Amino acid sequence: MLGKRSDCNVNKVCVLTIKVGDMAKALEFYTKMLDFEVSKHYGENIVSLVYNEIPIVLEKSEEESHSGSQKVLLGILSENIDEDVEVLRGKGVKILFDESRPCPKEGTM
Repeated sequence: MLGKRSDCNVNKVCVLTIKVGDMAKALEFYTKMLDFEVSKHYGENIVSLVYNEIPIVLEKSEEESHSGSQKVLLGILSENIDEDVEVLRGKGVKILFDESRPCPKEGTM
């Protein structure tokens, strides 16, 4: 849970991206061990999964694992995304896109 903050109005996390080194092993883990279902393949390097309406995206990453290297990315839904992005940037959060993008619609991941 993101917790209560008066300076940021994030409503919910709408997608969670997890960078993985071995897509086959990651798919086996998430589908066989955690019962996620494959929702859609986006080529060989990106797969969306869902479990109880919880969407996640697995993205193959060739990067070596460094201490400080981020392996999980959050997509957020906000009432005022531009304002909240500036608040998050001010706190040192790395924002991947210069312009906000819509969250995937439920059921399309």
